[in-house]
This record gives sequence, structure tokens and C-alpha cells, in this order.
Amino acid sequence: MNMASNGKKENILTSWKEIAAYLDRDVRTCVRWEQRYGLPIHRLERDSKAKVFAYKDQIDEWLAERSAAGTSRPGGKGLASFLLRPFPIVFALAGLAAAAYFLFFRGASPISPSIPADFHIRGSELVIVDQAGRELGTFDTKVPNLVSEAEYRDHFRVLEQGPDYMIAWPYIKIIDLDGDSRPEVLFSVQAKFDVGEGTLICLDDHGRELWRFAAGRELIFEGQTYRKEYRIYGFNVEDYDDDGAPEVLVISHHKPDWPCQTVLLDAAGRREGEYWNAGYFMDARAGDLEGDGDKELVLSGVNNEYNRGCVAIFEAGGLRGGSPQDQKAYRWPDLAAGGQSAYILFPMSDVAAAMHLRGDPINHIEGIYEGDGLTVYATGTQTYYDLDRALNCQKVTLSNTFRNHHDDLTLQGKVSSVLGEDYKARLKDSILYYENGAFVTRPPAPGAEIGRLDTKLEKKK
Repeated sequence: MNMASNGKKENILTSWKEIAAYLDRDVRTCVRWEQRYGLPIHRLERDSKAKVFAYKDQIDEWLAERSAAGTSRPGGKGLASFLLRPFPIVFALAGLAAAAYFLFFRGASPISPSIPADFHIRGSELVIVDQAGRELGTFDTKVPNLVSEAEYRDHFRVLEQGPDYMIAWPYIKIIDLDGDSRPEVLFSVQAKFDVGEGTLICLDDHGRELWRFAAGRELIFEGQTYRKEYRIYGFNVEDYDDDGAPEVLVISHHKPDWPCQTVLLDAAGRREGEYWNAGYFMDARAGDLEGDGDKELVLSGVNNEYNRGCVAIFEAGGLRGGSPQDQKAYRWPDLAAGGQSAYILFPMSDVAAAMHLRGDPINHIEGIYEGDGLTVYATGTQTYYDLDRALNCQKVTLSNTFRNHHDDLTLQGKVSSVLGEDYKARLKDSILYYENGAFVTRPPAPGAEIGRLDTKLEKKK
């Protein structure tokens, strides 16, 4: 390969994961920057879901243009100061720093300016290394059957969209939580045989434990005891409540049953919010749904009692209590009414039923459109639901995969419906919203009570 082609190869970023790593942001932030601020992203096709790529020099020019114009960085606090300086000055300062290190520390005791950048799994140990691969510290989890390093790498740094649009939530993340310019390491214990799991550990830049969070607790429903056996599905770090400080959102699933815990922790590991759902949550995203300038937290997944995909929406400070349930076997015995501003149940189509999908979960939040609602996605049947800012369903989209499933099931005699606008209209009309003790077929009115379910599941006009 000649020098020119090699240079082109080094200039290109071939996935959202590479673009996010280059910008040192998560994938969702980069997607938002493209949509709102014109981050230069290219696609081989016009489809918004087509494979993306970008050029490093174009991204650098985009950053420089925003800096020169004095434009605030997406996120609200301006570009980092080092981006505002001319690059030659940055390089000169870097050279002086390197020279000073060489002159003054060459013969001294090992004082490393390195910061955590990567990791290795060695038996029961997490090994923290810098960009050059130098070991900075180790932490022994005392769990001998940790999953492989390769699996941890599949869940490293960012929320990554994987096969079938499923989200690979982080198991490990290196990020500055407390704003001291030294990254912390967040590490979720994941084990091969489900033994010793359910713990999120925060370490300093040399592998010393700062705090830990233990997922779940024992629950008793109608004489049925669910032991404190939980697996952390994943976590992420973002300013979820728009207070200017990052929070750690942790989703944990009971093993092997349905209770699901979602917790919001501050940078010191203290709980800022906790919500329980009768069925797994699988995705979470924050954004301004209504266009009022305030950020909402959206959680999506499935509700086991109703056998339906679900979405719960929370205003800042509203993450508390439990999901609205009817049967006592699913009602939270010692929790207050849920703090959600909306709780939505999505329909179980005949295709999902014939495929034996448990509720056809809303596995993925496709997008929050900053004042213009959101799109959610059931990956089992690949069905999309577009909701406006008032949460009215504006559109149901049946993918080609859904149509193929429908054709196959029709030939097998398992479904008899006919696809068309009437079919999609029936799905849209079957969406239910919780309000004042029951599920109804329209979004909740402003000021309506959105809490514990006190009556039977029913459809009210």
C-alpha cells in the first residue's frame, strides 16, 4: 500500500464507535451533534440507519470553525479551552512538558503522568493501563469466573448499537466523574456462571476502590419471595436530570425472574433516584420531549403482567416508586406510587404472539427529537412507533422483516390478518396510557395522577 492510500485509511473513521472514541463522547451524543450541530457524518445510502463513516480532518475543521465562531459546544458549556488555542502553541507546550519531564524526572522515582485509557481482565483482576499499555493499578474482584476480556470490550466506553439494533450497555467505562481531570473507572462485575454479580465498583486512576453499588434487594409478593440475586444489565453516565453534573444510571435485572431496578447515582455513588418495573427495562435515554427546555428520562422495555412492551417517562427528580400494576402478585408491597409522568403499554400484535415473543418488548429508543417527541422500536418484530410531544402516536411503521414474518406465518396458518393501513391503525389504537388508576387509550391530561394502579386494566375513552 502506498503512502497516500495509507494516509487516507488513517484519516477515516468507519463506525459510530470510532467517531465517538475520536471525539471522546458517547455514540448518542455524537448522533445528536450530527442532527443539531452539523457534525460531518457520511453514509453510503440516504437511509439514516445506513453504515456511517467520517473523516478526522473534517471533524477537526468542524471543531475549529465552532471555536473560531465562539459557538458553545453541544452540551452547553463551550468548547474546551485547549481547542480555543492555536495548534502550534499546544504542540509547543506539549514539547516543553516532555522536555521538563525528561530533565527533572528521568532519574527520580517512578512518577507517571499517565492516566487510565484501557484495561485487561486477568483472572479475577481488573488491570488498568494507560494509552501506552503501562499498568497503573489492579483491582481484585475476588470473583474467579469473570466473563472474558473480549466480552467486556464489547461493552466498553459507550452505548453501542449491535445486531438487530440491540444496545450493548457498558460493563466498564473510564470517565472523569468528579471533574478533577483524573478519570475514574466504573466496573460492573459480570460472571460466566451468574455467581458474584450485581455489583458496580468505582475505582480511582490507580485501581483503588472509591465506592460500590450493590444491585437489588429481597422482595415479597403474595407470599412469593424473590431473593437478592440480580445481574447488572448495564450502566451509563450522562447528565440525566440536566443539573450540570453527571449521574450514573444503572439497570439491574433479577435472576431469573421479572423484577427490574433502575437507579440513578451521583458521582460519589449516592442514590438520587430509584424505580422498580414489573419486567425488564432494556434502554434509557434523556432529552427534551416536550420542547419546554426541561430534560426527561425515558426508559423502555416490557411489563410482564400485561405481556406488553412499555415506556416510562420521568421529569427530573421523578425516578421513584414502582410501575402501576393490577394483580397483587405484581404489586409492589412497600413502594410508593411511581413518579413517572407517563407510563405507556404498546400492543402485542398477532405476529408477535405467533412468534411467542414475551410482550414484544420495546428494546430500543430510536430517538428523542428535542421538543418533537420520540420514536421507540420493538426489535423482536421490528415495529416502530412515532410519538409526538404530547405522546400521541402519529405513525406505526412495519419493517420489511415484520412483513416477511407475517407472510411466513400466514402460509403456516398461524395468522389470518391482512397488512395495510387498517392493521396499523388497530395497533395505534391499542396503545394504552396510565391515568388516574386505569389504562386509557389517550395520553394523560396535564395534572393527571400517574401512580399506582388501583383498578383493573381496562381501555377507557
